[in-house]
Amino acid sequence: MFASMLPLMMTLGPTLLAPSAHAQDPAAPAEAPAAAPTVTYGLTPKSNALAVLVKFDRSSLMARLGHDHVVTPTTFTGSVTWNMDDVAQCKVDISFPVTALAVDPSGARARAGLEGETDDGDKEKIKENLASKAQLDAAAFSSITFTSTGCSGTGGSATVNGTLTIRGVSKAVSAKMTVTADGSAFSAKGTFTAKHSDFGFTPFSAIAGALKNDELLTFMIDVQGAAK
Repeated sequence: MFASMLPLMMTLGPTLLAPSAHAQDPAAPAEAPAAAPTVTYGLTPKSNALAVLVKFDRSSLMARLGHDHVVTPTTFTGSVTWNMDDVAQCKVDISFPVTALAVDPSGARARAGLEGETDDGDKEKIKENLASKAQLDAAAFSSITFTSTGCSGTGGSATVNGTLTIRGVSKAVSAKMTVTADGSAFSAKGTFTAKHSDFGFTPFSAIAGALKNDELLTFMIDVQGAAK
C-alpha cells in the first residue's frame, strides 16, 4: 500500500512543503524610532514667568515690619535650543534690562506662594531702591543676562548650567529643570539660589540695619516658547 501511495506523495510533496505566500519573514528588522530633532525655540515674555523671590531677614531687629517680595522682568529676550534625546546640545540665552524689573506685579505673589498684595506706592519705592547704586546700580549696569555653559540629564529632567551676570559680575549657577519639547513647543520649570554677595553687593537695609533683606535669593523659572 505504501508503494502505491508513493507516486501521489511525490506529486503533492512540493505543494505541501512550499512556504505560504502570506508568511512573514522573521528576519525582517523592526523599524527604528525617528531621532528627536534639535530645535531652537523663541521664548515669549507674555506667557513666561522669570522671577526672584526676595525675603526679608527674619533675624533683624524690626523683622515684624518686613515683607517678602517678588521681582520679575516685564519683558525679556530669550531663546532655547533643545533636543529631548541629547540634552548636551542645549543652548540657552536670556537677557533683559534692569529697568524692566517690576515689584510684585499682578499674580506674581500668588505664584510664589505669598499672600496679600503690595501697595502701588510701596512698589515704586522698592523699585527705586532696587535700581539704586547700592543695589543693582542700573545706571552703570543696564542689563541682566544668563548664558548656558552645558546641560546634563535626560530630556525631561535636566540640569542646566550657565553664567548669570548681575551688576557686571558673572556667577556660575546650576538649575534643575523639568522640560517638555516636541519640535513645535517648549516649556521648562525649575529653581536655583544665589546670594547678594555673589554679585558684589549687600541686601537692602533700612533703619540703620534694623530692617533688612535676607542674603539668599531664590530664582524661579517657568518659561514657554515656540519653534522659530
